[in-house]
Amino acid sequence: MKWKICILFFVGMGSIFGQEAKSLESPQEVKQEFGYFGLGLGPFPLPLPAFSGGYRAQSGHHGADISLQVQTIVAVTQLKTSLLYHHYFKPCLSSQFYVGGGVGPSVIFGHRGSFLKNGAFLLSPEFVFGKQYRNESNDLRFFQMQLSFPTINFRSHNVDVCEFPLVIISYGIGF
Repeated sequence: MKWKICILFFVGMGSIFGQEAKSLESPQEVKQEFGYFGLGLGPFPLPLPAFSGGYRAQSGHHGADISLQVQTIVAVTQLKTSLLYHHYFKPCLSSQFYVGGGVGPSVIFGHRGSFLKNGAFLLSPEFVFGKQYRNESNDLRFFQMQLSFPTINFRSHNVDVCEFPLVIISYGIGF
């Protein structure tokens, strides 16, 4: 049931934002690729700073995003890789909305004396929704919300499932 609600939410949001006004210009094939740095907060409800770097490629309505995120609260650090597919509703270099999904493997480890000194390996499906645009000086930027749900924890001989959605909201700068 939770999966159905998540899927309906993203499809609904995509439909709303995909109804942008039609341009008078003739449609053009959008092809671009770029690296980026990002800064975000999450996973909510515990808003920690999240730093990321990645690479995006787009061809028309389809795109791919590969990134590495780092979050830390000194005693515990998380390294997370995101491998995502993006669908761009109305491809346009100046402004476009996207939705997508993929997988997010990550490692959480603690420093000497912390409760996670042996670490943990996590795996979760990822959902993303965002807006990518160029500002007045033609620099590439994006805002996005990334949702990890559910998260599977492979620690020692146990497998635990976190059924609480983890959300990270971030701002990225392309180069």
